[in-house]
Amino acid sequence: MIKAFCGIYVALFFAVFVAQPNTPTIDSAKTTYLIQDKSVIELQSLDFSGKFTSVKGQVSVDPRTNTISGFDLIIDVNSLDLEIPGMTKHAKSADFFDVAAYPSITFFSDSLVTTGTETLAHGKITSKGISKLFSLPVVISSNNGSSLIIKTTFTLNRSDFLIGGEDAVSNMVTATASIQTKKKKD
Repeated sequence: MIKAFCGIYVALFFAVFVAQPNTPTIDSAKTTYLIQDKSVIELQSLDFSGKFTSVKGQVSVDPRTNTISGFDLIIDVNSLDLEIPGMTKHAKSADFFDVAAYPSITFFSDSLVTTGTETLAHGKITSKGISKLFSLPVVISSNNGSSLIIKTTFTLNRSDFLIGGEDAVSNMVTATASIQTKKKKD
């Protein structure tokens, strides 16, 4: 009796399995783009301006929807160039960015939310060993298939990361990034 029951169970299992139509599985592969040396992050505050000229990282795009699905940046703080003579060297010192101990600023996304044409990349930004949850608005401004240009503008409070003394310079800094990428070769 038990053998007959097991036989019927196995026969039903295979009948149901074989009767299922072949449903295609959605290819969830992401297209990865590497951030190129042409990328620049411009900085502007009430009393200084400048830019970071060395940005690395990668951007993932969902090819089905052409939306950003991953966004990771590594900014080389040694590439900082401020427009006021002599200020760049001081900004790289232990008084501000402390490049010797903390040569990079990073942003690694852990989720992205797209509404309309804008995507918010949620993740952690880390500078001088201090990490904060942060959201970057990222927009694909150009996509020719083999490369992307991504734009983002955001404001940070430099004192949140202990960059400079309380009254050294303006606390609020607006960053405008033009991230140029190239499709990663498989």
